[in-house]
Amino acid sequence: MTMATRIRTSTTTTIIIPDMSAPSSKLSNLNTDDQQKTLFLLQIANSSFPTGAFNHSYGFETWFSDGTISDGASFEVACRDWLIYCLGRSEGIAAARACEMARLADEDGLLTLDARIGALKLSREAREASAMTGQALLTAYLDVFEKPGMEGYARAVNSGEVAGHHSVVFGAICGSFDISATDTVLTFAQAAVSSLAGVASRLIPLGQVETQRIITNAWPLLQETAQRAVEADIDDMNVATPHLDVASMKHEKLKTRLCIS
Repeated sequence: MTMATRIRTSTTTTIIIPDMSAPSSKLSNLNTDDQQKTLFLLQIANSSFPTGAFNHSYGFETWFSDGTISDGASFEVACRDWLIYCLGRSEGIAAARACEMARLADEDGLLTLDARIGALKLSREAREASAMTGQALLTAYLDVFEKPGMEGYARAVNSGEVAGHHSVVFGAICGSFDISATDTVLTFAQAAVSSLAGVASRLIPLGQVETQRIITNAWPLLQETAQRAVEADIDDMNVATPHLDVASMKHEKLKTRLCIS
């Protein structure tokens, strides 16, 4: 069996750092061909992968509650704006850059990037949700796949030096698996839209077919988002959704909440 170091963070998340010097029966000794990369992306983007992302509304629950979003059409408009002006300009770029940094073993760059994406999240709930899902993703990745290349970053998350934000962790583990930056951002963005649409389907509510049509309609925008994120630099990261930031801040004071953020 592989030996591992178990460290508890300041939250309830426990990140396990495998001892890569010990023999392993998992993927650490396998070449990552195209089929394995596809299977890897499908697995980590699946809602069953233990990150808790399915329970975050990114502040949208406030809009569902106050009637700002009341049907599929109003949700689709708000979702597209969020994808363009929030996720695409911040977390999408972070995922792309983290992917490249991990492929280059630039762990100092990952630390800087992690702190920077956290600074762009103005509401407490948004920061905590990003860190919670990111730490859970990192824990599951290290435990399930046991591939080398993430030890230094994981220790920085363990020690509290950085928060371990979801987009940075996602990009970094994809880079460690030799996934391209474009495929990384495309998968990250599609999973985020699917997760948010799932929340909308429960809270508005929406039918299953209508929910899937909204996700399908987002395909061209997802492709454009991925391309722009790959071409952007860290200094291009920004967020232009103050109305959503306010909604996120109001969320924690809602009388009834079904989502964490």
